Amino acid sequence: MDKNTFEKLLRANKESEHLEFKEAKTSFNLIKGSHSLCGYFVAIANEKGGRIIFGVKDELPRKVSGTSIEIEKLKKVLLNKFSRRVNIEEFFYKGKRAIIINVPSRPIGDWLVHEGKALMRIGESLQNMTQDMQKEIVNEAFSDYSSKIIKGAKITDLSSKAIGELRILLTNSVRVDKNIMSFNNEQLLVDLGLIRQKKITLAALVLLGEENSLKRFLPHAEIRFGYRVDESEIRNDDTKIFSEGYLLFYNKLWNKIDSRNLTLRIVHGFQLLEKKAFEEETLREAINNSIIHRDYSKQGTILMMQTPKSFEVTSPGGLLSGITIENMIDETKTRNKLIADILFKCEFVEQFGNGVNLMVKNQLSSGKNLPDYSKTTNDKVVLKIDGTIQDSEFARYVYLAAMKKGKSLDDKELLILNRIKLNQKVESDDCINNLLDLGLIESPSRGKYILSKQYYRRIDKKGEYTRKSGLDKETNKLLIIDHLKKWKKGYMHEFKDVFRGEIPKGRINSYLDELKKEEKIELIGNPRAVRGPNAAYWRIKQ
Repeated sequence: MDKNTFEKLLRANKESEHLEFKEAKTSFNLIKGSHSLCGYFVAIANEKGGRIIFGVKDELPRKVSGTSIEIEKLKKVLLNKFSRRVNIEEFFYKGKRAIIINVPSRPIGDWLVHEGKALMRIGESLQNMTQDMQKEIVNEAFSDYSSKIIKGAKITDLSSKAIGELRILLTNSVRVDKNIMSFNNEQLLVDLGLIRQKKITLAALVLLGEENSLKRFLPHAEIRFGYRVDESEIRNDDTKIFSEGYLLFYNKLWNKIDSRNLTLRIVHGFQLLEKKAFEEETLREAINNSIIHRDYSKQGTILMMQTPKSFEVTSPGGLLSGITIENMIDETKTRNKLIADILFKCEFVEQFGNGVNLMVKNQLSSGKNLPDYSKTTNDKVVLKIDGTIQDSEFARYVYLAAMKKGKSLDDKELLILNRIKLNQKVESDDCINNLLDLGLIESPSRGKYILSKQYYRRIDKKGEYTRKSGLDKETNKLLIIDHLKKWKKGYMHEFKDVFRGEIPKGRINSYLDELKKEEKIELIGNPRAVRGPNAAYWRIKQ
């Protein structure tokens, strides 16, 4: 693990089902009870894996206090208990020793047990797994289309070069706890679930298949790439079809994309910050998602179209049941779990979630538009990635905020900042409070949020900041008086226009009540009549 990754873990807002910190300076309960090393190991493995870090106390801001626990002792306990060799790292940070236990995921269709309990994390506690979750796990092997057996396919239909690439990826991955090099090809594929009952799975062909074999057994499992200088053109300026196992061409595809990837520049003081139109991490995530989530039972191929300003991926099969464009950043389901599991082990995809969060974070932090799924239908998922910087000042603002505060904003925080910038309503929560503490947003009134004064100074829109932050109460009351002097009478919808809809109706009513008590204005007519020619209105008191 490198220093940046370790510091990112230290800055996590809180522990989760994938991350646990323990001070454990000289010792720790290794075996007995749910809150032992074995208990936490089981709970994290049952949630698809994560990390346990010794030598760090879970109090923000987290500091490394150091630990003297022997790594070999931990490995021996976990091997004896779960028959698994676990990757455990020793990491020194500012002279203090930490231990990072990389917990692998439970097997597909099964879970781990400690002292008779299939532990999982619920809030701050470890509890026995719910029956619903157990049923969901049991059904994994049966609901996973990519684990389907391909009749007639043999191990000779798989590319030895692709299997060699798979070995290299797994050997370099911290998510694998076995000595890959000691397995022959068939043992390796059986252990990974790519071969079941001596038969080849769909996942094996998609990831490792020879081109001729894929064309014979899965002719639609290919990627068609096109490039156009102009989006309005019908014909492609370049076309390439990839119809072999994904591990044979994943780098070729990226190199083809990157060969026409423009470099954008953001002015920062006397420096230029360089950003690619399409960041590698974002596009690889989009491509991997198309491989993982497409419906292989349907005809049609994955289509990718690149222009200088956009990159679009179209995958056969609509969104899974329960997943919508609106909730996909928070909800995760996988159509092809075996493919997802292999790419996860190879460190192709992020540890948690489906990658939408990562793409959102990268796009917004670069001042680009959000990933666009608006063309998605019941038959296909369409993702469009914007390659142009729409708001360079916002990108600079986010960059400077992260640099000065020593914090990298996550996808949810960036989404909130973007919504506030677009004058969209946001609900108060921990993210809002964190952004307020960092000074990135302000709350001029209860329930109302705006970007900070620093942002409006930077974009030279000080007047807009004054308007958004709101004038003081007495000034607002004078605006009402001024309106009534000019127009002789006034209605609520007119007062809303005076304040450009940025002051709620309840607060305008409070201004009106105060002016009435001060005997400066009066209400004429029936207060219940709010519409029509007889509607009540306000006027200067005679």
